Amino acid sequence: METFGRYELLRKIASGGMGQIYLARQKGPVGFQKLLVVKRLLPHLSEEEEFIQMFLDEARIAALLNHPNIAQIYELGDVDGIYFIAMEYVHGEAIAEVNKRAIQRKGLMPLALKCRVIADAAAGLDAAHHARSPSGRKLALIHRDVSPQNVLVGFNGCVKIIDFGVAKAAGKLAQTVVGTIKGKHAYMSPEQARGEPLDHRSDVFGLGTVFYELLTQTRLFKRDSELATLKAVVGAKVAPPSEVTPGIPKALDALVLKALARNRDERFATAGELQLAIEDFLVKHQLPGTTAHLAAFMRELYAEELEEEFSNEPTIIAYDPRLTAGRKAPPSGEEPSGPTTAVPTPKAPAAKSVPPARVPKSMQGTEQKETSRKTTVPPRGGKGDK
Repeated sequence: METFGRYELLRKIASGGMGQIYLARQKGPVGFQKLLVVKRLLPHLSEEEEFIQMFLDEARIAALLNHPNIAQIYELGDVDGIYFIAMEYVHGEAIAEVNKRAIQRKGLMPLALKCRVIADAAAGLDAAHHARSPSGRKLALIHRDVSPQNVLVGFNGCVKIIDFGVAKAAGKLAQTVVGTIKGKHAYMSPEQARGEPLDHRSDVFGLGTVFYELLTQTRLFKRDSELATLKAVVGAKVAPPSEVTPGIPKALDALVLKALARNRDERFATAGELQLAIEDFLVKHQLPGTTAHLAAFMRELYAEELEEEFSNEPTIIAYDPRLTAGRKAPPSGEEPSGPTTAVPTPKAPAAKSVPPARVPKSMQGTEQKETSRKTTVPPRGGKGDK
């Protein structure tokens, strides 16, 4: 276990060309501890101005976003000249993994819960799109990388949008070159695939793609090559979800296809409008799609892992005398009247002292690298699968 500033780095959970991501623990007095994620810039890049600016942009942007459906940034700093970001640890999994697990274990994720995930993700995006700086200036923020890997579902039913690493915002230190493509090809909007100027409706299209794939269990635009995928994004025919997966209500067909309109003027004007349309659908069809339902589903789906994690948690104590220092001890046989909330206390360091906290599979292994290249997609539609 490595100590990095005031954090203990418990386990590396991702690494890439620009940085490394760790599951970390912050410790404090009287047994205080908190799990979080630390992302730090690679040492050899800490002297490269371009990479420093990109790293600072990610932290500055995310720090201005305060919403239940956006993973929070706690701190930006440096330790011995190495920049880092401390951020919220989401105890859950990416929706891509949740859907895959549901198919393996339970058959299919209920329609109402798929709607809940997308509605909450839309709420987070809408908050980001309308965010302002401390001075009140609109950030004009666009995520640009909305994908199943960047939508996390907590075991408590809370949905979080993560990774604003390639986001576009007014006032960024590092500016994007016009005509470059950033993000995952299969979840881009047509205008993004063509390298055109973007607005927040590009993220609506990306979330619409995630929704379509979640409903139909198929990849919408993914093809054998990057160029073929980009051409599919621009011009491939999109069949109504109910034609791919019978049983999906027609009202949901219309909703998804509106989010996927190639002409952005025909899409939902905001992510908030998409969220409201999904909420109205759930109410009209009386479907059980609350956060509580999603939490119950997640806990059942991952019951074995959660039980194993719980059984291996560090020792906790019910009472620490330092909490009531200076008070008169209670009479024999009576409970102390002061704070007796269970306080986590770390075990003594040992060879295998790291708690097996669950790390989203989307963050395990190699970090998803940002794609940045000149687009070669024609400005008009291309063919999809032959």
